Amino acid sequence: MNEFLPYSILVPLLGFVMNLMLPRKREAVIFWSAITSVSLHALCLLVFTFVWIGSGAPDTHGEGPALYRTSDAEFALNFFFDRNTAVYFWVASVLTFLVMIFSRYYMHREPGFKRFFNNVLFFYTGLSFVIFSGNLETLFIGWEIIGVTSFFLIAFYRDRYLPVKNALKVVSIYRVADVFLLLGIWICHHQFGQSLSFATWKQMFADGIPLITEEPYKVIVPLIFLVVALVKSAQLPFSSWLPRAMEGPTTSSAIFYGSLSVHIGVFLLLRTYPLWGDILAVKILIIGMGVSTAVVATLISRVQSAIKSQLAYSSIAQIGLMFAEVALGWHTLALAHFAGNAFLRTYQLLVSPSVLSYLIHDQFFNFIPPRHHIQDNFRGKLSMAIYILSIKEWNLDRIMYNALWKPLKTAGNMLEFIHLRNVLYFFVPLYVAGLYLVFHREILPVDILHNLPSGLAFISVLLILKAFVKRNKAPNAWFLVVMSQLFTAMAIAFNEQFDIFQIFLYLSGIVVSAATGYWVFARLARAGEAITLDKFHGHSYEHPRLTRLFMLACLGIAGFPITPTFIGEDLILGHVQEHQFGLTLLIALGLILDGLAVFRIYARLFLGPHEKGYHEVAYRSS
Repeated sequence: MNEFLPYSILVPLLGFVMNLMLPRKREAVIFWSAITSVSLHALCLLVFTFVWIGSGAPDTHGEGPALYRTSDAEFALNFFFDRNTAVYFWVASVLTFLVMIFSRYYMHREPGFKRFFNNVLFFYTGLSFVIFSGNLETLFIGWEIIGVTSFFLIAFYRDRYLPVKNALKVVSIYRVADVFLLLGIWICHHQFGQSLSFATWKQMFADGIPLITEEPYKVIVPLIFLVVALVKSAQLPFSSWLPRAMEGPTTSSAIFYGSLSVHIGVFLLLRTYPLWGDILAVKILIIGMGVSTAVVATLISRVQSAIKSQLAYSSIAQIGLMFAEVALGWHTLALAHFAGNAFLRTYQLLVSPSVLSYLIHDQFFNFIPPRHHIQDNFRGKLSMAIYILSIKEWNLDRIMYNALWKPLKTAGNMLEFIHLRNVLYFFVPLYVAGLYLVFHREILPVDILHNLPSGLAFISVLLILKAFVKRNKAPNAWFLVVMSQLFTAMAIAFNEQFDIFQIFLYLSGIVVSAATGYWVFARLARAGEAITLDKFHGHSYEHPRLTRLFMLACLGIAGFPITPTFIGEDLILGHVQEHQFGLTLLIALGLILDGLAVFRIYARLFLGPHEKGYHEVAYRSS
């Protein structure tokens, strides 16, 4: 039975690959291919679930293939099935099945019909990786897939300005969670000395054996995973991204941000409970964050004028209560709460367009003016203050922008000396000299060799900061992104003795993706298209194949699991020691900005309203 688990993931993945090859005008064929994949997957797991229950519902661990293995490093796919997996899987499969049936008619004759079903199938594949993951590495694969499909479904109406802008805003927050999850994996590797499975975590916790023994990391590691969960489930202070994600089709909003994707943070807390289940301070913090989010989100939802925003904040409030339930140890209640909230929000979002039309009709014929008046006393003033704060969504969007992105943009705009000529005349020769010194490090003084990794990582951050804010030619920004990655790899190479193959593994996907990107730039320039970053150009109208190819290049640069760079990111972080906080911070910042820079280039070139006047101009919002 254990050997069956790894193969269960292949069913939706094969369905996704099959759908890619279908003609986009054959709506019936696309739908039946997608629904058959989900149904077969559910049927296979239904048999597995009955056998599992008949065996006494034991925790089942299955080992998949090892993607990379050496004497000191391993990246293997492991799968795990327990009560949490069973509940999440059956909710996910039933809701995906129902939403797909609804979408067949809702998306009928939509130009992106095939693109929508491909994204939903790919999302379902990523969700399966997360739910069935047996270790952090497998979970990270699914986590990345869910994040990317979120971006494409929010920007589904890619001819409109606001969906594209909000997709970039959401993926920027997601990128923070991705890198924090990668940092959590890195610290766990150092603490455990190897990649431990979730089954081992659970058994050690049941036996009273602490997983992390070093005092600072007993709190640091749970806090890192808490940040990841807060971001993914839109808890305070990251709540403002969820209503912005509602720019996609209503069906994708229902399955992503009403039911499944937004509840993954709760699942992560359930999986990592053995790390913090006996630490009272962490449990109190999680309860406080969850209850605070529930209160604030409830206040905001009660004054929203858009029904999808109201439902988004209502869902956030319920998830906050689930965080508190998990921290209190009420896991069965949290699972039941998740299932109920997921089904309710999916139903509410699917019927929201109809409800909106009914309410408008009712307002015309049965409007009753409000009778409440502002009270000039403390209670009335307090009520009005809370009302105004809730209308402004407690300024969460502005707070996140001022705290995270504004300082980075300001710093990037100050780097006027980083332009193409200086990069070619100074940074490229510096990199070539560094390549020579990597293999002849004995000629360097010990003090310089000790500080060189942080210096090279700092140069990498400077380059990616400039690429993040650059508004002239896209190839120049692309070149800065690539050079930043090269300097990151060199910083790790100087940090300690390394296996040259691991650096090659990391850079192989970068080099191939970089070459692909430059080829796309050349084709666009040859066709007379603009390749600047000063506005959205919408080249996906007339160059759909180049759009898809450049999208793959961006995913490769960002470390998505389609190139060896994905494994390389985990391997190079393994060469950073736990006490090197400065180097860790620089590399983490570089990885965050790297993903944002390439997604920004992709969006500016290929998404948004087309710049040519003979194309229709869509509304700003969906």
